[in-house]
Amino acid sequence: MQYKKKEINEKILAAGRKEYFEKGYRGGNISVIAANAGVPVGNLYRYYDGKMGLLTAIVKPAYTQVPKIIDELFSTSDRDAKNSARLLTGKLSELFEKYGEDILILVDKCASTRYEDFFDKLIDKCDAQLLKNFFENPSESDLLFCHTVVRSFITSVFDVLRKDMSKEEKEALLERLLLFYFADIEQRIKGEPNEQ
Repeated sequence: MQYKKKEINEKILAAGRKEYFEKGYRGGNISVIAANAGVPVGNLYRYYDGKMGLLTAIVKPAYTQVPKIIDELFSTSDRDAKNSARLLTGKLSELFEKYGEDILILVDKCASTRYEDFFDKLIDKCDAQLLKNFFENPSESDLLFCHTVVRSFITSVFDVLRKDMSKEEKEALLERLLLFYFADIEQRIKGEPNEQ
């Protein structure tokens, strides 16, 4: 009996993920989710407290774990930019494998929910890490510069995540983006000339 309950729960989560990914939270329909999961609507409500309860079950793990993983990403440092890019690409790839669709639901499909601030929270988290790593007393100009670079990078990462391409193609593109944005960053972020 316990196995069946877990199986039903997984079907509901899969149907909810598909519905929210395609239509967003507002456009998602609990009756459609129940039908696609093959359960009566009343049974779905035994598992989740409506649309928000189901959305929370789907996205909360990514919402809480992704910021922690960002801290890990920033703590990964190797003086060789290519090695760092490879390490970070591997970690981003693992993140996408585990939470890819859920992250996109958070970023693109959660307007008017408690999760709508996810993208801005990621930007703030990365800003703080970048500033901590490269500036002792950042000026207003430094803050704006870091914010602009981080927003552009994160937007680029989500653009890659949205693309229908192989894992290898995504990883190659992510590595190029990491090198483009962050190779020799210490000199570039402070406006120092690159010594060759």
